[in-house]
Amino acid sequence: MIKSEVVKIKKIKDFDNLYIEKKLIKLNKNPIRWAIIDITSDYIVVSVSYVI
Repeated sequence: MIKSEVVKIKKIKDFDNLYIEKKLIKLNKNPIRWAIIDITSDYIVVSVSYVI
């Protein structure tokens, strides 16, 4: 089954795709697809779809 949800990832100064994907994997959300939907001063808000 594929699940989608919104997660917050701690923002660092120079983040990239690899940083976001590693953080998602650490949260047990091996991404099929993801997209940044918001960036605040402290967090990157990501919509992610993954297989459970």
